[in-house]
Amino acid sequence: MARRLLLSYLILVGITVALLSLIINQITAKTFSSYLSSQAAAHSEMLPVMLTGYYINNNSWKGVQSDIAEAGLMIGAPVILADKNGVVIAGTQLDLIGQKALIIPDVNITIPVIGERNQLAGTVYVLHSTSHERADESFLRDVTRALFITGLIVAFLASVLGFLLIRSISRPMAEMGKAAIKFSQGDYSARVEVHGKDEVASLGRTFNNMAESVGSVEQLRQELVANVSHDLRSPLTVINGYLEGLRFGQIPDRKTAEIAFDAMHSEVTRLLHLVGDLRQAAALDNTVFQLSLTPVIVPGFVTGIIKRVWPLANENKVILQHDFEENLPVLNLDKERIQQVFINILENAIRHTPSGGKIRFSVQYRNGKTIFIIHDYGSGIAEEDLPHIFKRFYRTDPARNPSEGGLGLGLSIAKTIVEAHGGSINAESEGIPGNGSIFTVNL
Repeated sequence: MARRLLLSYLILVGITVALLSLIINQITAKTFSSYLSSQAAAHSEMLPVMLTGYYINNNSWKGVQSDIAEAGLMIGAPVILADKNGVVIAGTQLDLIGQKALIIPDVNITIPVIGERNQLAGTVYVLHSTSHERADESFLRDVTRALFITGLIVAFLASVLGFLLIRSISRPMAEMGKAAIKFSQGDYSARVEVHGKDEVASLGRTFNNMAESVGSVEQLRQELVANVSHDLRSPLTVINGYLEGLRFGQIPDRKTAEIAFDAMHSEVTRLLHLVGDLRQAAALDNTVFQLSLTPVIVPGFVTGIIKRVWPLANENKVILQHDFEENLPVLNLDKERIQQVFINILENAIRHTPSGGKIRFSVQYRNGKTIFIIHDYGSGIAEEDLPHIFKRFYRTDPARNPSEGGLGLGLSIAKTIVEAHGGSINAESEGIPGNGSIFTVNL
């Protein structure tokens, strides 16, 4: 690609320089020739005045040869004076004296000389100047030589600059191509070096961002496969163990059988929960899901959520507190989906709050937005985990049991639902046990 670009650039520079040289040469030749002609014409216009005065003073053309010779030198062209009968009587070319003026070739300018009483006293002829032609040729040769040298210098400088420019474009593109090949071969760490702020640098940054995103997705995919394999293996192992016991008669009494069935039911419920999370994540990703908006009175809505999570809080001996401002507006929400958001956040908070701890659920109204704040006083979120908690399949503790937090989809689903309502969700935490975390949802 670099060679093609450089060759095209050089051809373009060559054609441009050649055209400019040709145009400048033609314009210069025409201008210089016009200048010489105008100068000759200007000097020639003085001849009749001078010769009229000479003729009147002398009443003849006797002795006019010396004046004609001086006029020829001044004009820079052959000058011939003919009397009123058309016979050459003086001139810079002596061999023409005595000849008829009408047969003289190469006449450039013809000017009559008027004597007394406006009578014709003679005629001045200015011939074509060979010296002018030689000056034209010499000047044009000099101009052509100067243009040729200038063209070579311009072409050389343009070639150097073009080479540097094309190299600055082709090298990053080549590096990008190599990185793309590595990327396609599974090396997701491949990156390109970015320098400057031009379009090529912008393309490099875009490539790196894409590589970063795809690498993150690939890492999440690998983690998902590992997590799903691990999270499915445990309940399936439990279920298979009890089924083996039932099959081979290793469960002797009804009480033991009931324990086995309860355990299998619990594991199946866990599996259904995991599959449900995966299906919902896929649904939110692959389709624009429809919201079923209905008017929601906030105090009653929050009270209903507290009742839903109360059994889990009571089991973990966590105190739930809630408060809300008066005169909160009625919100148009998809009640079931928004309920899922707050239940997910509260369940996470309960799991990470020690026995005897508390969680406060507050609702405020500020600047046209209803703000839901869930503040727990539990273990908090580590600083390195905080930026990633809303990412798909991210778990702060990859080794934890799925019953303690699933596949890391809950907060990601919550964020998608809130943003579908035109709202926002964010989390704050100092990562200090006892200070806990604060989740804020703006609707």
